[in-house]
Amino acid sequence: MNQEIYEELLFARTYITDTKGESIFHVLKDYFIEKAIPLSNIISVATDGAPAMVGRYRGFISYLKQNVSGVLAIHCVSHRQHLVAKNLSVKLHESLHLVIDAVNRIRSNALNTRLFAQLCEENDVHFHQLLLHTETRRLSKGLCLTRFFALLQLQGDSLNLIKKN
Repeated sequence: MNQEIYEELLFARTYITDTKGESIFHVLKDYFIEKAIPLSNIISVATDGAPAMVGRYRGFISYLKQNVSGVLAIHCVSHRQHLVAKNLSVKLHESLHLVIDAVNRIRSNALNTRLFAQLCEENDVHFHQLLLHTETRRLSKGLCLTRFFALLQLQGDSLNLIKKN
């Protein structure tokens, strides 16, 4: 008996209207109907705890539970790990906030953003914008840090735009 757990992405869709729990549920339901998959195949769902996902009356989970009896709703494991780990390393925390401040300063106005894009283009960097991070998403912080440290290899006075005025 194979007891390995596999994680795969089922699908990704752009929200056409809003990010309310009902809208999110309808996107999922429409996909399952389109692929002829019964909703009863859903055993468990993990969310980040946002009100649109876990709201008691109008959250995604409440709509799912109305249609799938016995579905197990859990809090996302990576989100939980991030909440625990975010204050473990003082040096890492300080470094991350230094990077976040620099990214925010670059993204704070259109001129800085254009200058940054021009700097990247002149130095043959494969991206032309920095990613903003969100407080509870480890992956976005990782991508933000990766792009920022790739830029540390750039030479020149153009990076002065991140200095405080």
